[in-house]
Amino acid sequence: MTRIRILCAAAAIALTSVVPARGDLTSYARVLDDGSLSVNGRHVRLHGVSIPPSDRICNSTDMPGACGPRSVLQLTRKIGSEFVHCRDLGRDDAGAMLGRCTVLGEDLGGWMVLNGWAMAGQDAPFEYVQWERLAESRRVGIWGQP
Repeated sequence: MTRIRILCAAAAIALTSVVPARGDLTSYARVLDDGSLSVNGRHVRLHGVSIPPSDRICNSTDMPGACGPRSVLQLTRKIGSEFVHCRDLGRDDAGAMLGRCTVLGEDLGGWMVLNGWAMAGQDAPFEYVQWERLAESRRVGIWGQP
């Protein structure tokens, strides 16, 4: 009987413990020039988003300029000095981790697309595609006025 109680107690503890999934990362992040992240020394690309190349010109008549650096700057500002949590979704062709990353619970890829600083990638969730259309219609970020 005592053995059953011990096993039940161990099972209850195991079920209520919050353990990050294998490969997930939580740490400070540094935004790299291409819009990917360095989190705890690992190269992470935001899953489902495409940040414009640094030589692409933004669609703005007031202030035309390269979009990529502005997108990277906005991502850097969004993260600030907060911890980034990235859920490991696999690897890209170059071996970088593909991650669904959040800051203070907010999805970074979704934020980038919704605010016009990234485009929905080929593997993007449905909502990213809709948010890209919304950002383009609102003419924000790379689609118009910064």
